[in-house]
Amino acid sequence: MSVGVIFVHGMGETSGGYSGDIQSLLREYMPSAVYEGLRFQEVFYQDILQQNEERYFKAVKGRLDWDNLRRFMLYGFCDAASLESQKDGPDSPYYLAQKEILSCFKALHRRIPATAPMIVVAQSLGGQVMSNYLWDANKKDEHGQPVPARHGVWSTDPGLSPDQSWFCRGGRLARLFTTGCNIPLFVAGRDEDQITPISPPNSAFKWYNYYDRDDVLGWPLKQLSPAYADRVIDKPIRAGLLGGLTPMSHVNYWNDRGFLKPLANEIKRLSKTAMV
Repeated sequence: MSVGVIFVHGMGETSGGYSGDIQSLLREYMPSAVYEGLRFQEVFYQDILQQNEERYFKAVKGRLDWDNLRRFMLYGFCDAASLESQKDGPDSPYYLAQKEILSCFKALHRRIPATAPMIVVAQSLGGQVMSNYLWDANKKDEHGQPVPARHGVWSTDPGLSPDQSWFCRGGRLARLFTTGCNIPLFVAGRDEDQITPISPPNSAFKWYNYYDRDDVLGWPLKQLSPAYADRVIDKPIRAGLLGGLTPMSHVNYWNDRGFLKPLANEIKRLSKTAMV
């Protein structure tokens, strides 16, 4: 059985093809027959923002100290602020990022068999971006019927067939893996009863959240609210060659055995599963 896998990058400078390394590394953790059945897609939304960030950084470079740290702060936190603060309209970063996710779901719908499951692996800010997409995609009225979201690609009719729409809303999304997730930076200031996670898009759905205690940008999610405690399975690991130990663990999840092995195990398990 094929398994579809969508990767979503995090904050900061990123280029297309960023998931090539983790795709190659996964080969080491599973039989060739399983690996050959994987169908990868890569969400790339950084180009929506990076050109503008680069323009500003070039304009101020040389006027300030700590260039590398400033570059990290600008590219990283500008991504988060731009995606969350500019949500209205089809030209907004929020809408365009979701449009890229939708495009990857549509591509997988064409590439995997009708009963094949799929997985999303989202790093850092990518966890918030994917959470927003799934939240908007599965917005329902009091009768449980889908209704247009307030913002994003699901606020308008994306012109999908019923089967495409069901799939692209997460109908066959069996696993969501988040690494170095910073959703708490966006919601922790609210009252607990207002902090609600995405609804499961199907009965097989599970959400695993991996974090390193030394990663100041990656957080456990269960403590956000009772609703998150019921929805998310937190997995603490020590990411990187030094077993964590520094905030740089934030960029090491996708090449760490502590994450790759359980991800591969879930893929192997799902490769034996049909979803209807």
